Amino acid sequence: MLRIAKILVLLSVVLVVLSGCSLVATGSEGGPSEPIVEEEPAVQPDDLRPIEVQAVNIEVGVGSPIPVDVFVSGGWPGLCAQLAEISMTPGDFRFDYMLLATPEEPDCPPDQIGLPFRIAIPINIVELPEGTYTVSVNGVETTFDVPVAQPAAP
Repeated sequence: MLRIAKILVLLSVVLVVLSGCSLVATGSEGGPSEPIVEEEPAVQPDDLRPIEVQAVNIEVGVGSPIPVDVFVSGGWPGLCAQLAEISMTPGDFRFDYMLLATPEEPDCPPDQIGLPFRIAIPINIVELPEGTYTVSVNGVETTFDVPVAQPAAP
């Protein structure tokens, strides 16, 4: 009798394990699970528009490591535009940034006066070799020197 009880317990455990394996191998509707397919993004890179940049300034903060920020000012390409992408291409003593806005929306009202913007992009200067660096944002350039000097305390 004890031997039959052990066999029944063992069979129950095996059935539970096997039923758990079948749940893992099936989808939520009981059929085979389908592979996950990434959908294409709604906005294609070719639809993005460059943002008009009017000024690029470098500001050095206080701290350790020394914070260095690129402040970019300009105007949005349209009233409904949003920042869609910031890309950076490093070079020898050079940082080339490209700011792109969302595609033009046909139902967006026209922008008669231009909507200004200002953003800060941090630059990690830790372990950069000494020298003068050029920062270009959508074609507008400025320079800064490494090592940077922290601003004097007031």
